[in-house]
Amino acid sequence: MKLNKIIAMTLLAATTFAVTSCKDDDDNNTASRLFRPIASVSATGNDLLVTWKSITGTSEYVLELYSVTSTDENGNPNYTQVQEARTSSTTYTFKSLAWDEKYMVKIKGIAGDKSSMYYQTSDVSITYPSILSNVKTIDAAARLTWDATSNDTIKCILVFEDGVADAVQTIKVSKTDYAAGQMDIYGLKNSTSYVFKTYNSTTTFNNDTYKGKMTATTKEPTDFDTKYGAGNYIDIRDWDEDQAKDTLKSADFQAMLKEGITVILRGEQDYKVNNTLTFDKSVTFVTGPTLGGNARFISSGGMTLVKGKDANVAKLQFIDIDFYSDKAIADLPVETCTEKGFGGRQVFNENGTNSTLDSIVFKNCLIEGYRAVVRAQNANDAIHHVYFDGCTINGIGDQGIVTTSNKAADFRSVTMKNCTVTNVVMACDLRATASAISFNIRNCTFCYAPIETKANANTPLLRFNGNSNEVTINIEKSLFGPSMMTKDCDGETVQTFKAGTNGSIFLNPQDVTPNVSSAFRTNFDWTSIGEGEAAKTYGISGIESLGMSETDLWQDPAKGNFKIKATLAEDDLGAKKWWK
Repeated sequence: MKLNKIIAMTLLAATTFAVTSCKDDDDNNTASRLFRPIASVSATGNDLLVTWKSITGTSEYVLELYSVTSTDENGNPNYTQVQEARTSSTTYTFKSLAWDEKYMVKIKGIAGDKSSMYYQTSDVSITYPSILSNVKTIDAAARLTWDATSNDTIKCILVFEDGVADAVQTIKVSKTDYAAGQMDIYGLKNSTSYVFKTYNSTTTFNNDTYKGKMTATTKEPTDFDTKYGAGNYIDIRDWDEDQAKDTLKSADFQAMLKEGITVILRGEQDYKVNNTLTFDKSVTFVTGPTLGGNARFISSGGMTLVKGKDANVAKLQFIDIDFYSDKAIADLPVETCTEKGFGGRQVFNENGTNSTLDSIVFKNCLIEGYRAVVRAQNANDAIHHVYFDGCTINGIGDQGIVTTSNKAADFRSVTMKNCTVTNVVMACDLRATASAISFNIRNCTFCYAPIETKANANTPLLRFNGNSNEVTINIEKSLFGPSMMTKDCDGETVQTFKAGTNGSIFLNPQDVTPNVSSAFRTNFDWTSIGEGEAAKTYGISGIESLGMSETDLWQDPAKGNFKIKATLAEDDLGAKKWWK
């Protein structure tokens, strides 16, 4: 009993001490410490305003300004103190701070010999309203881009390794460079983080001349030996730029090609091609790491297989290559073209070579301004399989993207996957093939295709009439806009980038039933050919109407922007690049 009494008295004493201590802390006049001031911070320009509630009896407040200099391995900020200030007011402004930095403030109150604990604010960014828009990196270079239409100017770029005080490069920006809206910066280290700071002075670098910064990390260099095999590629990115345009047509270059070779091209370099570029071996062309766009093939004639050797070529591949016909660029740009041949060129044209190509592959390519992309002109031509994957095809004429020219060439399959197809007179003309053929359309976006005509059924999207072999058509998860407009609906004069008013001919008379799943069209009607009881329409059964126009479905189809803006029952329709 005596022990229990001692324990009870001890607990009572402890409780009394705790209550007394809390009361003292709450009393600003008698506490050994004041309350902490509760502060907030906000940025206006590069000034930082700190405000807080006053504490009774406080004569002065101490503020410490810290900049965020780095982060630890867990992502937590590391701070460095840069300023200290004292004031008797309940606001304070730190002026003219460094742009594009983060800051934090600590504040405490002082009353005589008493002081409160520090209150720490959250981090606040001082952000410069920069005209810089993007920075793209490859292994040892970067491209900085900006809005050149701004009234602002950039005259110099300082390049820093992230966390290093001294610039590793100082690059002057001429008036011409500035007007171009971009600057390429070379000589960087692989896998290194860089800060690119811009100024409107070439000599003075401070807050007054500062014009914003971008941060980016360079990439690991591509190991071509591992990717393609040692000795199994030709890297021509550093070949003389003036001579590079004629490189692919030269006999010296073609002599370097061996079976299965990969040719690595320079981005944004034009390479001329025509029917002197012939193949008797499997070759892959690919754009190497680039700061800008793809390598460009400018066609004055179609590439082909060798003639007279009866060669058997397993595969030709074109990856990240843009194709333009010389006519489309110079004389008949697609956006102004009115002739249904779009310049009369082909990308690849096998013309009586008696050689065989098992497959031709186009991946992530832009193809613009041709009469056909893959053409066979004779019955002894053989291109077994044609693949388009992730391609944009704009402005293809009356021979069709793929054609056998009504000769029984050996075509066996055509596959279009994740492609955007616009301003196309026909997708194919496969009225004659040497064997059964399948045409596969998966996750594709079609608009302003085919050409609109009421004259006859000779320019449908898919032309198979007369083919005596088995024809299989598979269409899935694809979207179709209206036809390309023509003058007088006779099919002779095209008007690109405009919707037709009489619908579209999709499949002309043919004993084939397409396999269609999850495919939809905008609110056009199928074109009717003929009059009265003899009139026929050539639609594809199973392509359902969405009940909306192409401008309701897509962001800006006339300008090639097919980003889906409507709400659809399925989210994965059309080419993937346009999904929400």
